[in-house]
Amino acid sequence: MTEITPDLILECISKVFHRELDEDTDIFEAGVDSLVVLRVRALIKQQTGLKVPGHVFFEGRTPALIARKAGALHVGG
Repeated sequence: MTEITPDLILECISKVFHRELDEDTDIFEAGVDSLVVLRVRALIKQQTGLKVPGHVFFEGRTPALIARKAGALHVGG
């Protein structure tokens, strides 16, 4: 199983959103919408086998915080 890192989040956002962002960029201020989040979540699941709930993106807002929150959900799991 692969760990969910800021780099993984950024890679998936880049593939779906076709823009490069920094790990501290607010993804929603950059233009990401709920459809992009849905596609990014599916890509993360495909690459890692881990489900990341949508609320993690909306609460985290930056790839760094999203990865931290997602990782916390899967500790020991």
